Amino acid sequence: MMFPSTIVLGFFFLGLTTSAEKVSLIIPATLIPLGIVIFSSVIYIYCSIFFSKYFKSKITQIAITFGTSSLIWFLLAVPFAIWKFTNLIAGIAGFFFLITVTHLILDNRKYPEEIPRPKYTKMQVTIRAFFTGSIIATVVLLGKALNPFWGGVFTMYPVATFAALVIFHFYYQPGQLFYFFKQAPIGSIALFIYVIAVMMLFPKFGIVVGTILSYSFSFAFSILLIRYQLKLKIETQNLPDRRFH
Repeated sequence: MMFPSTIVLGFFFLGLTTSAEKVSLIIPATLIPLGIVIFSSVIYIYCSIFFSKYFKSKITQIAITFGTSSLIWFLLAVPFAIWKFTNLIAGIAGFFFLITVTHLILDNRKYPEEIPRPKYTKMQVTIRAFFTGSIIATVVLLGKALNPFWGGVFTMYPVATFAALVIFHFYYQPGQLFYFFKQAPIGSIALFIYVIAVMMLFPKFGIVVGTILSYSFSFAFSILLIRYQLKLKIETQNLPDRRFH
């Protein structure tokens, strides 16, 4: 499941340094980059598979895969800041197109019953927190020095996605990474709800209350989705085996 984290902090501090109204105005420019965030998991995984053929060292594979994936994200997302994209309908359509494509790619993969997730070490948590903090600082700097569109687009940098992929990549083979992100496209709708709520609520309620309300809507959707998926899993497990009937 995907909960808004970097996006929450990015929009909050961007609002503090600019205004709630300006954050609301740049939302259409962030929707397709948000879809690119989800698609970035596929980009990273295929890059990791490709580079694993040429580099034996796992550290080298991770470094080159991460750098290449970040560069591809940059090339895909930055034009929306340069052009100051403002078409909300096109942004929504682009987001759902990207998560649909990502879902189809991930859904067509064959997975084992279950792959245990590694436990995060204190060092990994610290590095992830530092990485997130660096992105938030970049968002604030770009929003203040250039314009809010740059800050808004960089809020969508896939910090959590890439951080998780790097850690999973260290413990598992590239092809196994598909398993960990098979639910990401559906879960990303919680992020979409948060972003749309920010657009509607920031101008009316301000940054603090707007953030709380927006996160509440996103969190409520996530809980409902988790409950639905658990119910569906239980029902599937309870189906009778009819292979020999």
